[in-house]
Amino acid sequence: MKKFLLIAAMMALLMCSCGKKNAYTITGEVAGLDNSEITLLDEKGETIASTTSDADGKFTFEGVAEEPSLAILGVHSLPVAIIFIEPGDIEVAGDINTEITVTGTKANDHSTAFAARSMAILERYTTATSEEEMEAISEENTRLYLETIDENLDNYFGLFLLTNVTDEMTGQELLDKLDAFTPEIKKTSLADEIRDFAEAMTKTEAGQTYMDITLSDPEGNPVALSSLVGEGKYVLLDFWASWCGPCMQEVPYLVDTYATYHDKGLEIYGVSLDQNADDWKEALSENKMTWTNVMADGDAGKEAQENYAIQSIPSNFLIGPDGKIVARNLRGDDLKAKISELLDK
Repeated sequence: MKKFLLIAAMMALLMCSCGKKNAYTITGEVAGLDNSEITLLDEKGETIASTTSDADGKFTFEGVAEEPSLAILGVHSLPVAIIFIEPGDIEVAGDINTEITVTGTKANDHSTAFAARSMAILERYTTATSEEEMEAISEENTRLYLETIDENLDNYFGLFLLTNVTDEMTGQELLDKLDAFTPEIKKTSLADEIRDFAEAMTKTEAGQTYMDITLSDPEGNPVALSSLVGEGKYVLLDFWASWCGPCMQEVPYLVDTYATYHDKGLEIYGVSLDQNADDWKEALSENKMTWTNVMADGDAGKEAQENYAIQSIPSNFLIGPDGKIVARNLRGDDLKAKISELLDK
């Protein structure tokens, strides 16, 4: 009996030690917060904990980080700061009306430093006087992201940054970068999501066979992507939405290219991510989008987005007569140039 009690005591001590090992404390002192409701929300917007600051804007949260994660600090339900939850003492300081900084652990220290550098680049971008200068500054910002990721392969901030540069990588490059993170970070839920996304990307790159989609047109009739693919045809699979500004900027290029090359073999299968069917139909009519259009609603719409790794729009894929993906994300004049190359023979 004593032996079992000793083992139980040892197990309790071990569990206590593990808890302390992964414990975190968030200590805040923010001017302008006097007896305010403070909440800590997870990435899904669900409350982790809540408290009330004192008259001096001081507050404290304590917990155990089962795995590294991201949290949102809210004041009266309004988000005011991002906090990377990891073991250690995290400090929140500043003024609610100007700037709040989060420091104390590696992920939070590096996040704060990165934000300052990125903001300086953004300020230069907004005052740039030429497209060449804007492009150079944009490339500098991308390099900053990639360099910072490499400096943070052992913490959640680096993984979070990786989600912001997926458009700059192929699926395999994204998988390779993910594999460079430490085992602890690769075990997180976010790492699993990135891996699933990257693997989907590898299936939609040039040379891969397209995946069929069947969604409903404005009249409610199901239309399969495969009904357009075939000998002598090039099909542009285009994901867009009427509420998406960059998408609508691409529409004139789509209209012009379709009018020029439809009779020569160009088809467009437009997949709208609109939530409101009336908005979608109005956009089709006003912009003379006369090609095949369907709406990505229900499980079939969700599956289409997952299969083609749609993380942002506009996104498009050019499918050749043999069913192979020829190119992806052709924008502006590049779309017409590519179609001309293929069909002006």
